[in-house]
Amino acid sequence: MSASQAESQMMQILIGGACLVIIVAGMRAMAHVLNIVFLAWLLAYAILPLPNWMMRHRVPEALAVLGTLLIVIFGGIALAVVMSYSIVGLGQRLPTYETNLTDTYSALVNYLAARDIDLAQVRPLEWLTPSRVIGYARMILGQIGNLLGNTLLLVLLVAILLFEFLEEDKRLLESRAEKRPIISIFQAASSDVQAYVAVTSTTGAVQALTNIILYLALGIDFALTWGILFFFMNFIPIIGGFIAIVPPVALGFLESGVMTAVAVLVLFTINNLLWDNVLKPRFMVKVLDIPFLLIILSIIFWSWVLGSVGTILAVPLTMVVRNLYYRDITGPSKEG
Repeated sequence: MSASQAESQMMQILIGGACLVIIVAGMRAMAHVLNIVFLAWLLAYAILPLPNWMMRHRVPEALAVLGTLLIVIFGGIALAVVMSYSIVGLGQRLPTYETNLTDTYSALVNYLAARDIDLAQVRPLEWLTPSRVIGYARMILGQIGNLLGNTLLLVLLVAILLFEFLEEDKRLLESRAEKRPIISIFQAASSDVQAYVAVTSTTGAVQALTNIILYLALGIDFALTWGILFFFMNFIPIIGGFIAIVPPVALGFLESGVMTAVAVLVLFTINNLLWDNVLKPRFMVKVLDIPFLLIILSIIFWSWVLGSVGTILAVPLTMVVRNLYYRDITGPSKEG
């Protein structure tokens, strides 16, 4: 390799790195907008098999699309109603929870003081004061409320993207013989994302249903809400389940005491260990071929770029980037 060629390659690497930095910085700056668009993109991919299934069973395309959109709209409305009801209910019960938490905190302080333990040295107690905990709870409820305020825009974007995906499928079929690189990339990315959504949705729905039954049996308030929360948190690999278990365990503790909280935690762990550590990883590796390290790195990167929503979008977005990378290093010979 000549010196000029080496210099040219180095310049390409530097320019490519600079472009990547600019793109990532722009995505971070526009995260509040991109989050809604990317979520709509993921939801559209999730429901895309439904109109395709209808059309395969001789349902006219217009009716198939209309039926799918109605399902999306009514599903979104139902979800918004359930979550809004839960937010209002939790907001009304926060004073009761604060009272229970204050009593528990006071009992803990008295217990430590009776054993001559210097409270100033127990730093975690500074973060567990009732006012702080309830303040965090109010902040989280407010963020969820803001997210629900974007539900209409999200549903509208899903409808538009659904039309686009159906039309794109037609164009891909019509131009398949051309073997254009962008077509193979789109097909590979679509297949991977749909497979990921299918596996995650199926396993998440089964786990969520089991958890709802568990919460109802233990008398946890808003059991349906926590089941729905788990379903969506299931799209966050590795840490999603830990996030979803916090509210029901906390409510079990505040409403019925330590034993109920421990029961919720133990039964939840037993139920989900089988899926998260035995069954689901096998499906993921077999269907999607996602290395564990890649999942961890994608969560870290996309949560840094897009915020908390990036944890949900991490795997699908990484699939798209991976397909672009594989296409770049393998060339046209790998198409098809």
